[in-house]
Amino acid sequence: MRERKWERIQTGSMASRLLFLFLFLAIACTASTQWCLADTTVSASLDPARFPVDGEAALNVTVKGSRSADIQLPAIDGLTFQERGKSAQIQIINGSYSSSTVSTFLVEAEHPGTYTIPPISIFVDGGTQITEPITFEVTQAGSPPANRPGAAAPPPASDAGNQDKLAFLRISEIKATGWTGEVIPLQIKAYFRQGIKVNLNTLPTLKGDDLVMPQLDQKPRQTEEEVNGTTYSVLTWETSLSAVKEGRHSLSVMLEATLLLPHRTNPFPGFGGQDLFQDDMFQDFFGRFKSKHIKVASRPVTLTAKPLPTANRPHDFSGAIGHFNLSVQAQPTAVEVGDPITLKMTLAGSGNFDRVEAPAFPETPQWKTYPPSAAFKPGSNPTRGRKDFEQAIVVKDRQVSEIPPLSFVFFDPDSEKYVTLTNAPIPITVKSSKTDPAAAPSAPASPTTPVAKPTGETKNQGLAGLAPIHLQLGKLQNRITPLYAKTWFDILLVSCALLLLAVFLWKLRLRYLHNNPEIRRKKEMSALLAENLVQIKEAADHNDSGRYLAACRKAIQEMLGHHWRIEPSTITLADLQARLPASSGLILIFAAAEQGAYANHTLTATQMRQYSDQIAKELAELQ
Repeated sequence: MRERKWERIQTGSMASRLLFLFLFLAIACTASTQWCLADTTVSASLDPARFPVDGEAALNVTVKGSRSADIQLPAIDGLTFQERGKSAQIQIINGSYSSSTVSTFLVEAEHPGTYTIPPISIFVDGGTQITEPITFEVTQAGSPPANRPGAAAPPPASDAGNQDKLAFLRISEIKATGWTGEVIPLQIKAYFRQGIKVNLNTLPTLKGDDLVMPQLDQKPRQTEEEVNGTTYSVLTWETSLSAVKEGRHSLSVMLEATLLLPHRTNPFPGFGGQDLFQDDMFQDFFGRFKSKHIKVASRPVTLTAKPLPTANRPHDFSGAIGHFNLSVQAQPTAVEVGDPITLKMTLAGSGNFDRVEAPAFPETPQWKTYPPSAAFKPGSNPTRGRKDFEQAIVVKDRQVSEIPPLSFVFFDPDSEKYVTLTNAPIPITVKSSKTDPAAAPSAPASPTTPVAKPTGETKNQGLAGLAPIHLQLGKLQNRITPLYAKTWFDILLVSCALLLLAVFLWKLRLRYLHNNPEIRRKKEMSALLAENLVQIKEAADHNDSGRYLAACRKAIQEMLGHHWRIEPSTITLADLQARLPASSGLILIFAAAEQGAYANHTLTATQMRQYSDQIAKELAELQ
């Protein structure tokens, strides 16, 4: 009985298994058939449809009915696409199977305007499908993006201003009307939102015809200012400008820079959830930044330049415009005829010192003059300063008793008149020169003094132009040694020959390096690497983490700049991530250097040794 019961149990269990397997195969076949017969659809959407040029939008390409697709994004001038991930969804409802994939791309624009993304071609299931075109608008930097559902309303127009701008330029107010050649003070301020790393690609440049601005300082004044509730780091240049031609001139200032912006992404597109890695701690730790090249320009202003008046213009006017003072000194004031006197002339004040020339010394036969030398010393602002002149003069007449007055002419832009500055004459004392034959007194001959009769020797001495006859034997020479037989002459010839040979070999080496630029470049890179490694080692020996990281960053930028043939200061972490293999240790070291410069990141002595070995090895491989 027990054996029969056990057989019935086994038979029932086997039947249940067969039934379960049959049902599973039926469901799978039905789902497979429905999936194969399901229609494949594609679509694309952009969120938001309006964003500023310093912002970005998400392009979502959805493929329904297939789990694999090849998306071909079009190339559009002014737009860049960066893939940000892909998500997949699978649903089985009442035996109906459906799948979809969503590919997300980051869209950035270089310039404001209206753009259209043409139909996107998608290769799926052996065929090609296309999406609908998408039109969107890119606004000026700082303008708020289009509102999304549930997002807060934008601030009122009265509060917009510059509060959302990443960077902008301002120039100080200047007077509307000036004179041709007049120096006008100008202040330039570059504002960058606090917390953003900035690499200046260019100094502010003047945009305007027939206008001149001096070369700006490489180290501007750095301050902080708050604009509409937003804190900005400010770079300030104090400079000036002048018009070289009369007329109405429009001017502005432009600056190019590269910004490193924190890059925030959402790992769950479509759910609107908070990205875990948006936390500032993760942003700083992983160094997730993106570089953005910007061009900012100040608002244009207008300057009208008038020509200088021709009425009552002195003939010795050199073009100086402004307000000046003249002082003249002379040393020494007691001289003999033919002795030089140093004349020191100083013109101080404000104006266009490039047109200031030394006062001209009057032309007179009583004086001999030499060209003056000039030296300029800047003052407290770009328009103020002092120009010193030194001129050597020589008195030729002992009857001279003073140095004549000097004059300098400039144009006063306030009174609109020409002003002549003149100094008082400088008294001097001139003594007769001992070698002056006209001043040598002649001794009168005494009538009672008898005149001696000349002897034979005195007769010979009295003959003009003839040498006297020597009656005594002079010093005798044993023998005459030719020049080539002298030891010092042989040494001189050998030295000259060796010098010529060294110059010849040096010229050959220079020609060889000129014809082989690659060898020259390797030598330059070797010398540069050795110099940078010395700085890195010195910082590591002193256990100075900040100095060590800065030296590593400088070494990587300079070596990669030579290797890639680009400006080293423009190389950023994004460039390393784009051009170097992901396994390169230079990326990690550069990221640590960036972190150390802005977040007080420090290294241990062990890390410094490891980084030193790694950076020396990888940079040496670039040669």
